Amino acid sequence: MLCFLACQAVVWTVEMLLVHFDLVAYPLREFPKASDLNITFKVVWTPVASGLYYIFRPLSNKLTKCFYFAAWISLLTFIDGSLAAYTDLVDYVHFHWSLMAIVLSIIFLSVHGLASWFFRNRKVFRKEASEQ
Repeated sequence: MLCFLACQAVVWTVEMLLVHFDLVAYPLREFPKASDLNITFKVVWTPVASGLYYIFRPLSNKLTKCFYFAAWISLLTFIDGSLAAYTDLVDYVHFHWSLMAIVLSIIFLSVHGLASWFFRNRKVFRKEASEQ
């Protein structure tokens, strides 16, 4: 839940900046009078993916972690690029799918860093769970 909420806050802020500076446009939106964002993919599915990424991350060697990270970013970038290429949901005005991969990488790394920092002392959480 922490990853979901942190990612949602970061994605919402980043997407608002991208839309404000006319880098990305969303011609078809769920709530056109309320927001210029694509709520479903950017504010719901990307945070869900971030949470799943953190839950199922490998704890083994660094090479496995790098491949796992690259697979998630590639999948999300492929989905976003496919939406831009084959639908009217996303329009890259002054943007490119490769920049989206960089943005998603920064978002995932920052959320992962925050969650790792928050859960750095597992003994505290185990102690609280055993007291209840």
